[in-house]
Amino acid sequence: MKTIRFVWEHWFYLLLALGAMAAWQLSLMPEAIADPITMERVFLIDFALLLPVIYFLYLRSRTTLKAALLRSFAIGAAGVAYAAWLMPEGAGDILPFLAWLRWTALPLVIFIELAAFVAVMRYVWSSDPQEEELIRQGMPPILVKLLIAEARFWKRVFRFVTGRRD
Repeated sequence: MKTIRFVWEHWFYLLLALGAMAAWQLSLMPEAIADPITMERVFLIDFALLLPVIYFLYLRSRTTLKAALLRSFAIGAAGVAYAAWLMPEGAGDILPFLAWLRWTALPLVIFIELAAFVAVMRYVWSSDPQEEELIRQGMPPILVKLLIAEARFWKRVFRFVTGRRD
């Protein structure tokens, strides 16, 4: 029963994994390799249009409008990068034109992810992290539990290695 409830609450991530695997399989088909323009259009419709819209609909009831829009835009950009990775080198009309965006946006994405990671780690490593606070911020409950459990583990290891008992 818990498994069904978990899948029901997080259906988008299952759909995302299936879509990514299907796109990868499509990119390996001889028909797709023979006609890269059609493959590019399919990838752009799937990853630049449908994926962000579906993700926005999934997030809309869970987060604020601003957060849902930002996350949907980010997953659309990641989808375009994935589509460009799946395409044969230099094939297509639009994706080669957008290749410069990947290298421009990459440092920005890394900085944002690093800042978010540091903020979460500071909170999790604090004296008394509250699971409910992170869940209210939009993190999946299973991820919150794993982060807090890992932080507690590393705190204990650090205390054991340094000899602290506080």
